[in-house]
Amino acid sequence: LGLGDSRPAEQFVAEQKIPGNFNSNSYAAISGTLIAQQYLQAAEKLAAGAVATGLERLLPCAPAADEACARQFIGDFAARAFRGQLDDPEAAALLQLYKDVSGAFDFATGIEAVITSVLTSPRFLFVLELGAPGASPSQANGAVQLTPLELATRLSLYLWRSLPDPALVAAAKAGQLGSADELEAQATRMLADPRATGALQDFANQWLDVENVDAVTKDTMLTRWTPALAKALHTETLTTFSSTVLAASDGSLTDLLTSPYSYIDREIGDSGIYAGAKGAAGADFVRTRVDDASNPRSGVLTSAAVLASHAHTSLQSPVLRGRLVRQQLLCEPVPAPPAAIDGVPIPPPPSALMPGDSVRGKYEAHERDPRCSGCHQLMDPIGFGFNHYDATGAYMASDPGSSTSIDASGRFVPSSAGDLSGTFTDAAGLISQLAASPRASQCYALQQLRYALGRVETGADACAAKQLYSDFAASGFKLRRLLIAVIRSDAFRYRSALHPGSACQ
Repeated sequence: LGLGDSRPAEQFVAEQKIPGNFNSNSYAAISGTLIAQQYLQAAEKLAAGAVATGLERLLPCAPAADEACARQFIGDFAARAFRGQLDDPEAAALLQLYKDVSGAFDFATGIEAVITSVLTSPRFLFVLELGAPGASPSQANGAVQLTPLELATRLSLYLWRSLPDPALVAAAKAGQLGSADELEAQATRMLADPRATGALQDFANQWLDVENVDAVTKDTMLTRWTPALAKALHTETLTTFSSTVLAASDGSLTDLLTSPYSYIDREIGDSGIYAGAKGAAGADFVRTRVDDASNPRSGVLTSAAVLASHAHTSLQSPVLRGRLVRQQLLCEPVPAPPAAIDGVPIPPPPSALMPGDSVRGKYEAHERDPRCSGCHQLMDPIGFGFNHYDATGAYMASDPGSSTSIDASGRFVPSSAGDLSGTFTDAAGLISQLAASPRASQCYALQQLRYALGRVETGADACAAKQLYSDFAASGFKLRRLLIAVIRSDAFRYRSALHPGSACQ
């Protein structure tokens, strides 16, 4: 609608999270909820703003106050909003709405009503996948092949987090998205478009659980932490992720997890959070080595935004950091903590250390308590590996108020057969084991599949998941190649068959 930086979705209530930490309303009730009200309010505001900025910029025709111009606008705007799937009955209903409202008021108000209606239509708010006409559920092992326009929508939402562009819609209408090779050709084109960066960063935001780092606050004693630094660190992590995926050299999962380089700006350089690393002049984020003897770093998990997001206000948190690795890197959910044990409320995490105390000492009690050890042994021994990084993500040799060197050794406690096991002495050792672990690379592939589909995987996805992982491994775990493998998979190109009376999920 040409309203610049208007971002109404940032004010919407949070969506549900599916495994992998990804936002999805696939399983949420919408009717009668606050989000439905917010959708309507946002649509009304956007429609009013679009009309107020000038109809001549909005309309595809000369802004003559007539039905022909309104019809042309509906055919253009609604077709794009509905991802190329505007049918005759819907177009007729929108035109009738325009006639009713413009007859009672004026041309501009009629166009505003059309915009509001389109932006609140289920055809816009939801991804409707009916499948190819006449497709038999017996095809493709009980799955239904999606139509070319439905596949165009899946592609654009996955790779751009936006609507299909005219080229993609044209390819769909020409029947050029029917094969995996044709989908790959479009995906390759789309990944070269700047819009791909935003989608990759959206994935990283949720996968690394740094969505809210801009609003994170720290104890005033941690003086380097400011809102400006938090925002810069957030941008650093997202830029590092997207740049690794889109690198000309085809960045790999190992590169992402172990690289000594990151993308920092002057704000980050001046803060000293990465010791001697200095940012470039101006507002640019430049690839810079952030790892040295005084400031050991190893990949995206040791970026300050990730570490600060998984810490408390004044002290680091082995629990939160270990949980991140366990759930996001190994795909092993950890139950939420109980509100109380034996009727006694769980105490808050430590906020300060007494002389002689250490963060490690505070948290090792979890494993000694049989009521807590079942879950905490899966998180804390991993999280100890990040103990050298304070609540802001800055490196430190000893705990606050202590002269004793930090013990950052830890171990992986297997939770199932074939799980990662072994010990490490620090974050670099921890991460090197993750980078070499089949469990971690399998998990990353699964996370991409979840994000692409916007739902939890099922048994019906098992063969597709196995194949895309095989392609990922054969490529040397190249991140961009995995995106293509997801798109080529049957799980992406088909949907499960539904039968009368069955649940949708």
